[in-house]
Amino acid sequence: MTQTPDILSAYGPGDEPRAHVPLWAVFDPDWYRERYRDAVIGMVGNMPDDRGLYEFWLRDGARYAHSPNRYFDEIWYRRAHFDVENGIRMGVFDSGFQHYCETGHRGRSCHWLFSEGGYFSLNPDLTPSLVRELGFANGYDHYLAIGQVERRASSAFFVPDLLRAGIFQYRLPFDPAAGEFSRLLTSTDLGALRTSWYFDPVWYLDQYPEVSAQIASGEYASPLHHYLSNETPTAYSPTPYFDETFYLARYEDVGRQVAARALRNGYEHFVRFGVFEGRHATEEIAFPPFSCDGDMPDWKAICDNPYTAFVKRDGEADEADIPELPSLRALASLQALRGESLLPLLARTPLDFRYVGQPALSVIINAPETFLDLIQTLASLHDVSCGAMQVILLSGHARDETANVARYAYGLEVISSEQGNLQGGWRRAGAAIAAPQVLLIDPGTTLFAGALNTAIARLAQPGVIAVAPQILGLDLRVVEAGVSVARDGSCTAHGAGEDAFAPIVNFVRTCDGVGGGALLCRTTILRAIPAIDDGLGALRIAAHSWAGLCLTLRQIMRSGRIVYDPNFLIRVPEREIAGEALVAQEALILRRHFAEVLRGNQPHRPGSAIMLHKPVRWGQRILLVKRAISSAQPMQRERLQSLCRAFVALGLQSTVFALDEQRPHTEAISAALPDEIEHLQGGIECLGQLIEQRPRGFDQIWIMGGHTLNAVFQLFNDKAALLPEEGVILDLRSLDAVQARFDARKVQAVRDRIDEADFDQALADEVANAWFCQDIVVADVAQEQVLGKVGVTGVTILGDDLPLHDSPDFDKRHGLLFAAQPATAPGYSATFLKWFVRNVMMRLNGRLAEPVRLVLVCETTQSHDLSMITHHQNVAPLRDGQADFATLAAQCRLLITPDQVEGHVAFDRLAAGACGLPAVTGGEAALQGAVSAPLDPTAFAEAIITLYQDRETWQRLSDEARQQARAMTTVYRDTLASLLRQSLVKEEMRD
Repeated sequence: MTQTPDILSAYGPGDEPRAHVPLWAVFDPDWYRERYRDAVIGMVGNMPDDRGLYEFWLRDGARYAHSPNRYFDEIWYRRAHFDVENGIRMGVFDSGFQHYCETGHRGRSCHWLFSEGGYFSLNPDLTPSLVRELGFANGYDHYLAIGQVERRASSAFFVPDLLRAGIFQYRLPFDPAAGEFSRLLTSTDLGALRTSWYFDPVWYLDQYPEVSAQIASGEYASPLHHYLSNETPTAYSPTPYFDETFYLARYEDVGRQVAARALRNGYEHFVRFGVFEGRHATEEIAFPPFSCDGDMPDWKAICDNPYTAFVKRDGEADEADIPELPSLRALASLQALRGESLLPLLARTPLDFRYVGQPALSVIINAPETFLDLIQTLASLHDVSCGAMQVILLSGHARDETANVARYAYGLEVISSEQGNLQGGWRRAGAAIAAPQVLLIDPGTTLFAGALNTAIARLAQPGVIAVAPQILGLDLRVVEAGVSVARDGSCTAHGAGEDAFAPIVNFVRTCDGVGGGALLCRTTILRAIPAIDDGLGALRIAAHSWAGLCLTLRQIMRSGRIVYDPNFLIRVPEREIAGEALVAQEALILRRHFAEVLRGNQPHRPGSAIMLHKPVRWGQRILLVKRAISSAQPMQRERLQSLCRAFVALGLQSTVFALDEQRPHTEAISAALPDEIEHLQGGIECLGQLIEQRPRGFDQIWIMGGHTLNAVFQLFNDKAALLPEEGVILDLRSLDAVQARFDARKVQAVRDRIDEADFDQALADEVANAWFCQDIVVADVAQEQVLGKVGVTGVTILGDDLPLHDSPDFDKRHGLLFAAQPATAPGYSATFLKWFVRNVMMRLNGRLAEPVRLVLVCETTQSHDLSMITHHQNVAPLRDGQADFATLAAQCRLLITPDQVEGHVAFDRLAAGACGLPAVTGGEAALQGAVSAPLDPTAFAEAIITLYQDRETWQRLSDEARQQARAMTTVYRDTLASLLRQSLVKEEMRD
């Protein structure tokens, strides 16, 4: 398609053909003749032909508020845009259609069921400039031509899938090649169908009977048309679950906006904002606030929230009784029935474990007590197969159907083993193992999807000799998340009774072993198990036999680790509980046989079991305390992730505690951290409970931010006896006072004078308790100097971890990049971005050899400000900025960054430098890998134009930026290692 002109006009019968005409601009004589028959005959005296009808509309009809077609609603356009209505009265425009063609089509809506702004905000892969490049006049043109067929959305009052479901339900004609929007407007049989959960057409007609007469007369096409277009919008309620009068009376701020015509009625506010703010729909109906990932909802949130769920239940409260959980006995019966149901199927189509060549995995199944347990384990192994698998069955001389297992599974290798002697059976099977890794598994154990692949990947890591699973019972509660063995030989299962993937079991850690279920280990080590003496051979408690095996593996390879991985997920039947006397007797056996291996463990189970599962022998323990990190703080998240990666690399057992962080955000942060990180969240009280549960359980504490320290200061003082005496580190690389000063600025060449006294006081308050910490780290010399002014000295410059990425050549890079995530919140980043787009981007047009787009790096598409910025020419759709920052930085040629203030770190510029991406930044300071330009639109644009085309200068700055990132990363890693080792030495000396 070719680009459409900025000023459009109607197209009717007899007009010269055009390359592209928007459907909303095409005069429809058949529709017009039917809709305005009486008016035309009354003014003309007869009914003209198609061309004559078109000329009548151009001459007279448009002035009398006649619409040219069903896709442009003249009356609604005038009512929705009162400035247009005033312009028509003053003679500036002949009609709303004229205004829309000349200027309105660039951003206004012309139909009651379509929102131009909503179309782009709900479809972040589109922008106004992009649809124009594709040859469409605006978003509405694109929607009518393509978007409706793609089932795109623009309005909460029109859900294509809901209308389609109604069409199918009532067996109405359906054309899959046509969009539901056009189907609705061109048909007379769909008016009573629901198109949205925000409007009930049947109830509306019952509640307001006069509407039926207006529809019958042709004034309105449907109940929804009436509701969205009538002259008294506050006089009607759309559903029985919203009271317009009540809403306006309760919320005066909404009433003022309606009176000012900023909103059509209270329900418009409720649908756009009130649902998500937790406002009352009626006096009786209220819901809690519904959080969105950004400051505006996406289509999923619009269609699926507490209010729409309430409407779908026909106003019934969600008070469904929680079913009583079945007992473990009942669950065991169901499990047995499942096994029985498999038998007929497997008898007809047996499982096939035959393989050719070397298998990827060997499996040893312990001797089963019942045939049904064996069948379920075999079926589970077959379902999660990770390639060629050798299955070895230890036969305990069972007298049930187990002897005929070959009828149900091909390729099993059966090895005779004494019933109950697990250690002897494993050793006997060792010689038959054909794969480099072996899974030991109890019959009755079932594996969850993906569990085996996770365990195999974990076993491949250096130093890992075995992988222990997260074991769930039949009720899906944790039975065991690794076993710890005290020096007295007692075995304790971690996390018993917790929910699956509860925070205290949802991280990878070193453990002593397992107490049953399954274990993945290396074949070479299993084969090295020595002959079992009478002591270990006498173990009759299965958990002790499994623990003895794990301790034996560690005894064989003292440098190896048994690692617990929560994603190695299995389910086991209920375990038998052994008598206390037998437990004590067998604990003595373990203590005698493995005294040397257990020497570094706790002497006995402490009062707090968690202390048994995180002993210092597995690595020094560090607690990182942080406040909630908002979506507009990507720098803080990157720093947290870098710290956690470093902690893991240094062998620390790390716990991250997030103060007052909302659960969904906590889960997102946790998913981005290394698997070895324990991630907890809660308030000060929860942090206090953690410290009490783990007395002296942390060797170091890392506190992110002065305000975080202020929040926990009193607690740490009160619990000082439970915390390390030294090794408390305060991270001041992000200073809130500096950020506030940065955000308070305006984009201007000459800076306003700032009250330094207020800034100094705010900074002093922020770091008032810095004396409490033994070490303080900052990002650079500038921060060191700023802190020195308020008396904080002796700091360590840590910098940031900026690993290098691939840097494509100059010719392979195109476009500009801006780190826009901070701009999702009010502040200088948002102010600078708006200034740049409005004042600088336009000055690049026609000055470069290629069209240049600005890509906004952002994690969310639900930012109103960013969505509006994409309406500017040459700004890429928000969806284009959803990739990883390093990926985008390797594709673009220049980074655009705001000017800085003293003590504020331009993290995006440094991170881009690691990808070899030079920057153009505001200000006059000379910076490595960047060009500084005055905050004058023309000067800033010239700096971009020059550097964008100067290969030699670009390459020099790219090399500078990479060198700076390389040097900073080296300093960061060396300094951090030195800092933590220094604390470790202090801890060891004190001990």
